[in-house]
Amino acid sequence: MINRKLNFYFFGEIGEYDKYNPEFVCNREYASEILYIIAKNKPFTISRFEIAKLLNIKDEVVANNINNLELINAIEVKNNSYQVKFPIILEKDIEEIEKYIYKVGEVIGKKIIDIKDVLYAKVSQLRCFKHYTYDRILYHIICDKIFDGTAFEFFTKRNTFCSSKLQPGNRNYIIVAYEDSKLVEKHSNKILCSSNNYRSSEFSFNSFGDLNGLRKDMFRFFRLTQKSIHSASPFDKVNIAYNNVLDRMNKKIAYECGNLIRSVIEKDITYSQLSEQEKSIAQFLQELEYISINEDNSISVNITVFYDFEVATTIKELSDIILENIFPIVKEIFDSFKINVSEITPVRHNVDIKETANELWHQIFGATNEYLVKEGFVATPNNIDGQGRYLRSLTISKI
Repeated sequence: MINRKLNFYFFGEIGEYDKYNPEFVCNREYASEILYIIAKNKPFTISRFEIAKLLNIKDEVVANNINNLELINAIEVKNNSYQVKFPIILEKDIEEIEKYIYKVGEVIGKKIIDIKDVLYAKVSQLRCFKHYTYDRILYHIICDKIFDGTAFEFFTKRNTFCSSKLQPGNRNYIIVAYEDSKLVEKHSNKILCSSNNYRSSEFSFNSFGDLNGLRKDMFRFFRLTQKSIHSASPFDKVNIAYNNVLDRMNKKIAYECGNLIRSVIEKDITYSQLSEQEKSIAQFLQELEYISINEDNSISVNITVFYDFEVATTIKELSDIILENIFPIVKEIFDSFKINVSEITPVRHNVDIKETANELWHQIFGATNEYLVKEGFVATPNNIDGQGRYLRSLTISKI
């Protein structure tokens, strides 16, 4: 028997890489398989002994994973039986979900393209307009900052879905998992609906794209290094403690990276003007492809750069225009979804319908982004082998 698994996605602030971090917990050995079995069955109908037998593993392994999952509020335990507490989408759920997103990307996309003159006028006010085209800037603003950003507050205020969930360990995030299968993959990994963000003080490093690989960006690089440290030694508690220290080190590195990019933009500094420490940071940024160090010692910034004051003004205005424009369409879809779904896995496990609706929004805006890319209204991210499709940006809070 082949053990079926899940692929996990985390939206919000998952915090330090410790026992309360859902990525840390859900990536423990057999956690995925255990959650799949719980989700596949009716709530509170399967015991840990039955799970151990199905997976052909020791009961102790299941018990440890169950404890870890209960600690982060991913499952509910009752009389040695279980219920999942976050949306898990299985193969059998896909057909039901497709009813609600069929052609919706095209419908919403056309509504947005119809107001392009208004949007272009706003975009031309941004600082980065001197260096980038409308389509590149709108990729970051519409596909990411609005659809995967301001839209959550907008729709939450209108009681359409929830944008976050308070979690143990002083975290605020939502987990969504999809069954690991080719059929499900096109709804999870291959649409443009994923934002990676790494924040440090005044700087937020972002990449936005699909999930069809491991991106070469600040967030993913730091996560991969921490994940490797988790199994670096047989001393679990030491690994976790070191990762906590590494978190602070990474924040410092990210701050220095952001500061150097800001200096290049605002002071036009050259590579030869940098200190040895700054040169190390510049080389790190070049390897991540955020900058290029040219033969004449000049430094080119390869990513779109935004500023917080623009996010609060021009980009907020763009967000209001677009979301008000598409709200009637989105509301109709969600109203129908909430009334008619009954057999999909999250509903059977009594997961808050607004959490499941949150994931439906990802499917909707992912389909819309694909349409906008196809029509050339936003930039087309190149498909990089092993990394997927994505584009990077940086937001600076202080000038």
